[in-house]
Amino acid sequence: MWFKKKKEKEKKKEYFTEVWIKEWLEAIESSDDYKRKGKNWNAPILLKLDPVPELLKRKGTIGFFLNLKYGECTELRFAQNSDPDKCDVILTADEKTWLRLIEEKKDPTIMIMKGELKLEKGSLVLLSIQRKAAKALLETAPVYEKQSADIKTMHPQSSAPVSNRHKYFKTTRKGLNFDSFPMQLFQKAKKFGIWNPADIDFSKDREQWKGLTEDEKNILMHLSSLFMAGEEAVTLDLLPLIQTISKEGRIEEEIFLTSFLWEEAKHTEFFARFVSEVMNGRTNLERYHGTFYRELFYNKLPSDLNRLCTDTSPLAQLKAAGTYNIIVEGTLAETGYEAYYKMLAENDLMPGLREGIIKLKQDESRHIAYGLYLISRILKENPDLRISFENHLEDLLNDATNIIHEIFEPYNEVPFGLEKEWFLDYAIRQFQNRMHKLGL
Repeated sequence: MWFKKKKEKEKKKEYFTEVWIKEWLEAIESSDDYKRKGKNWNAPILLKLDPVPELLKRKGTIGFFLNLKYGECTELRFAQNSDPDKCDVILTADEKTWLRLIEEKKDPTIMIMKGELKLEKGSLVLLSIQRKAAKALLETAPVYEKQSADIKTMHPQSSAPVSNRHKYFKTTRKGLNFDSFPMQLFQKAKKFGIWNPADIDFSKDREQWKGLTEDEKNILMHLSSLFMAGEEAVTLDLLPLIQTISKEGRIEEEIFLTSFLWEEAKHTEFFARFVSEVMNGRTNLERYHGTFYRELFYNKLPSDLNRLCTDTSPLAQLKAAGTYNIIVEGTLAETGYEAYYKMLAENDLMPGLREGIIKLKQDESRHIAYGLYLISRILKENPDLRISFENHLEDLLNDATNIIHEIFEPYNEVPFGLEKEWFLDYAIRQFQNRMHKLGL
């Protein structure tokens, strides 16, 4: 018996040892997937642990050094204090996060965007371009007996049957809660949301349009085409969410949502008027809709929102609000507004377009605030859905960041002095800000 127990003990392997490093290097060398995806990646990188676990501290190391050369790893060893100066990329996290990344085969680039993994040194743009290679590299890391916290996969909850009859009316039985957050948003919508796209003067915009270079016109058409289709998409697809809230009898929330749909319709009108009156009614703007844009706006957004027609479960509502309020509005649209500002305000261009963007941004700030309220309410009532919701956002964040790549891809020198690195970082900070407010 003692001999059997000794054998079992000998078989048990531990992470972050010489044996683990050796097995990882062998796995990289034999991985055709990494050879293919990492063929254009040439960088010494440091995977740093902070704080340093006792096991590594005793060895005088701070993590792991990998020298990557075009699909090969020529060196993999314990990292020393002098290694950071040699590295192009330094990724930092605590031991628990690294174990989770290794054991669950997470995408390290997405974990950076979520704020779980810190890019201490290196370019986020370059790393995101090599995201498939980075994921394939981490996937080769040996997995032993699981040490990180177990994460259970949550399944959608069944929705309760919805009655077509009213049992009572809140206004006559209890009265409206005027102090509720949705009703406060409704007061703001009535005060600040009353503007008419038809009243905006585009005459100066038309004159200035004629003086722009072809590249400057092109990037303005590109960005405007994304907003045009995006605003139309949410106008078309928002109704199932409103109906779901209505059927649950949440009258204060539904009252605010009546302004929500009306404002999205105005936004659709605004961009259509701008294109018609300034860009001379340019057509075929769909050519600017890249693969990832189409995946998010043509497929995932309508799918997640229209699922509510048949599935009104808390998870279905979370996914709809996450896609719409966190990714489309809270990450992509906010970044797009900043792009307009840097192009136009800093160059004193397109006063009509700038006026409309300011009003759109005010409207969208209320929409995002409601989305955060809705998601917080559902997660508070269903805390077991947190992991499923986070995984949903993680998948969508991949689309969102790739849409930014698609915008900048056609240009060797981006018009108006825009920088992809700055905008990618801005989008990720917007996403992280929303996640922080949700306590995720």
